[in-house]
Amino acid sequence: MPGTLVQALRDRDWRRVLSHQLLQNALLLYGVQIGSYIFPLIALPYLTRILAPAKFGLITFAQSFIWYFLTLTEYGFNLTATRQIAVHRDDPDAVSGVFSAVMAAKLLLTIAGFVIMLGVVFATPKLRADWLLYVVSFLSVVGNLLFPVWFFQGMQRMGHLAVRDFAAKLLSLAAVFALVHRDSDYILAAGIQAGAMVVAGLAGLLSVRRVAPLRWTSPGWREVYGALRSSWAVFLSMAGLSLTASTNIFILGFVATPAEVGYYSAAYRVIVALRMLVSPIVTAIYPHISHMAASSKQNAVRFLKRYSLLLALPFFFVSVGLWIGAPLIVDILFGPRFAPTKGILRILAPQPFLLALSHNFSTYFMLAFGYDKQWSRIIFQIVILNLAILLLLLWVMPSASAVALTGTLLDGYSVAAAYWFYRRHSGSDGSAG
Repeated sequence: MPGTLVQALRDRDWRRVLSHQLLQNALLLYGVQIGSYIFPLIALPYLTRILAPAKFGLITFAQSFIWYFLTLTEYGFNLTATRQIAVHRDDPDAVSGVFSAVMAAKLLLTIAGFVIMLGVVFATPKLRADWLLYVVSFLSVVGNLLFPVWFFQGMQRMGHLAVRDFAAKLLSLAAVFALVHRDSDYILAAGIQAGAMVVAGLAGLLSVRRVAPLRWTSPGWREVYGALRSSWAVFLSMAGLSLTASTNIFILGFVATPAEVGYYSAAYRVIVALRMLVSPIVTAIYPHISHMAASSKQNAVRFLKRYSLLLALPFFFVSVGLWIGAPLIVDILFGPRFAPTKGILRILAPQPFLLALSHNFSTYFMLAFGYDKQWSRIIFQIVILNLAILLLLLWVMPSASAVALTGTLLDGYSVAAAYWFYRRHSGSDGSAG
């Protein structure tokens, strides 16, 4: 329980602190995030000096396009399936049914996404010239299919994949330094990063049977349709939320030069890496609070009231440090050719803190308590505001700065809207209603 963790900290009983399951899961998830985001960030100083801003912009543009299909394949299962696994984790038959249905649904979505991706690429002259780049980048979608992170999160057993994922991404980092030597290697650079996700996905999939006595079943259409239907509302919300950033980069790619896309993308890579530092805390606490909310909503709300600001506080200092250190960070990571990135990075700096604060009221309260449809409405508001704000700002400021400011303003709106809902439905006495 979180209370025992806090008591152990007060008592300075470090053995109890380090052995607490929530803390162990969070630390292991940080290992996964280091592999997924920090290692690519380590490669950035090398890639931005080997690749011209235009080629770097092409890679980022392709990855933003492929993110549509990553979102389609994920389909919100990282939240809905995690919740189902967490609730039924002591029932092997129920867990086996959820696992088989979700994997089958993700396979169908991956195949559909690949067909759609090829159709769009070959039908669009601007994309057709770099068709191989998009096909190679699609390997990240295959990795998402194979990697059942939602299963491990729901079972709260992250140790079985953290080391394997870390090793796969470390191998990818080494491959970038060993094989990418010139500007023309940009497709190889994209392929190495996407291919690492496939290796990590296979390693995670092979670890499933070590966590639970699963029975691999062949689900019927009813089970697959049930998995898709139960995640539909969350999928629409997640798609709207995650695709706003990709859509904005996609729009930027059509209204700006590849070099300008590269300047923005360099700053955004830093922000994505820091935003992902929020994820281990979210994925460690979310299944726990979902399980708590199913048995005692009052206790879950008390937990939020006690710890919500504490969970977000470290990322306040991250955002402040990022704003202050933006010029030095850009000089070290990207070099003098990326000087325009400094101002963009400062505009994006508040986002890690705003994201951490938002999760307290959206993920930990709205989703954990089953307010999926209400959360979806907030996301749709964000999608509409995104286009309205972006189109307005594109008229009054440089394109890359307009995209950056739009994202930060939307993060602020997300915090305000989710907090307002929490205030109205959590109850002043610690009861949810």
